[in-house]
Amino acid sequence: MSDVVLLIEDDFDLLWMINKLLSLHNYEVLTAVTGTQGLDLFSRHAQQICAVVLDLTLPDMDGEQLLKELKKPFPDLPVIITSGLEDLGQKKRLSKIGASAYLTKPFDLNRLVEVLKQVS
Repeated sequence: MSDVVLLIEDDFDLLWMINKLLSLHNYEVLTAVTGTQGLDLFSRHAQQICAVVLDLTLPDMDGEQLLKELKKPFPDLPVIITSGLEDLGQKKRLSKIGASAYLTKPFDLNRLVEVLKQVS
């Protein structure tokens, strides 16, 4: 049985690449392109999800607020944040909320796999 990762990313090319890579590393990947879709998938599969990869900039929801929503029922859930901005203040704030890691785009996809293995 593979570990289940929830991937919330609105860039379809990046979503596809991360999904493919994680699948090659024996992860089952649930994908969402909006925060609303991500919350819906999370609510239906929360017990199986071992980690979340969350893009901060989504079309319908603030990633920081989504992080808070994901952490409410499962405060120990590993959440890896991805963002196009290197904002140290934001990075510290997200860490206090419960982000496990913060990767600035573009990042090496293999680094994502390493971080995922470390936090989950």
